[in-house]
Amino acid sequence: MRIKLAAIIGLLLVGGIAVFFTLGGLPSSAAASTTYLTSTAAVSDVTDDVAATGAIASSTTWALVFGAAPGSTAASQNGSPATWLVREVKVKVGDRVKAGDVLATATNTTLRNSITTATYAVTTATIQLASAQDARDAATTTDSIRQTRIALLNARDGLAQAKANLADLKAQLAHSSLVAPADGIVTALNLTVGIEAPTTDAIDLASTSFQVTTNVVESDISTLQVGQPAAITVSAINADLTGTVTAIAPVAEASSGSSSVVSYAVTVALNAPPPALKPGMTAQVTVTTASASGVLAVPAAAIRGTNGNYTVLVMTAAGTPEARPVTVGRMTSSLVEIKSGLNAGDVVVTGTSSQQRTGTTTGGPNTNFVVPDGGGFRGQRVP
Repeated sequence: MRIKLAAIIGLLLVGGIAVFFTLGGLPSSAAASTTYLTSTAAVSDVTDDVAATGAIASSTTWALVFGAAPGSTAASQNGSPATWLVREVKVKVGDRVKAGDVLATATNTTLRNSITTATYAVTTATIQLASAQDARDAATTTDSIRQTRIALLNARDGLAQAKANLADLKAQLAHSSLVAPADGIVTALNLTVGIEAPTTDAIDLASTSFQVTTNVVESDISTLQVGQPAAITVSAINADLTGTVTAIAPVAEASSGSSSVVSYAVTVALNAPPPALKPGMTAQVTVTTASASGVLAVPAAAIRGTNGNYTVLVMTAAGTPEARPVTVGRMTSSLVEIKSGLNAGDVVVTGTSSQQRTGTTTGGPNTNFVVPDGGGFRGQRVP
């Protein structure tokens, strides 16, 4: 009987030990402890940003046509009805030109002949007007006065039309040379010496000033204003640039495909673009919508509570966290401005992490801990 009882007790003891180890027994060799992730309150700049992606484009483009003044697009110009024969081409695609540079010249015999004819027409109309005026002055009867008055008005109209026609033809002749309206880059050339010039674009020119047009979602558009500063990153040439918001579309962009996201076009003009920058390059745009410079700030993860009742956990000299009420100012997803309740240098808790002890601990309080997302924060270990 005693032997059976001893066997039962032995089995129970072995089972209890097994359960103990299964449930993580021996705290001296595998006990969990809490590590506080911390950061230091410091003077910094707290900014609200809106980020978007866009493409680099020239601020202005011109389509140059013989016989017409430079315009933003070819559709806004009226090319000469006569034929322009190309005499000289002074540029090639990719050339950078200065405002006032002559890019190409051409002759137009038909246009010159038209000017000669129009000049005769003005002379004839002038003589007709003088004759009509003499007839009006000599009229004495009611009927003759009425008739000569009509003739005089017609003569005046005829002279005005003849002068307008002559002025238009001379204006076209004045554009027998294609001149750069501003500093720019030749992007297209459709001219060959000795061959008739096209009636559409002869030379396409793009300005050397650049801009980025990007789409901003409706939830952010209300925070944007013309004149706000922007940071632009162009990875293709490893360039970090600055710019300014110059335009915000008043109407939303049309949704593409099945997307229901509403967005608005925002244009950012670039400051001092480098020579390597080219239209079409992808650009990351970050617009600063509000900022507080040189203020005491802590990471947003340190803030606890709700509006009007915020607190932070501050590490004491004993290495334990203590709740402290704070008054906040500008709040962003990364930093929060502290108006009162903290001093520069205060160590605040931004989170916790569990570590496993292995029987002997080599570290003590204030050991370094690296946050998984890459940020380095000093950890406070509680014994």
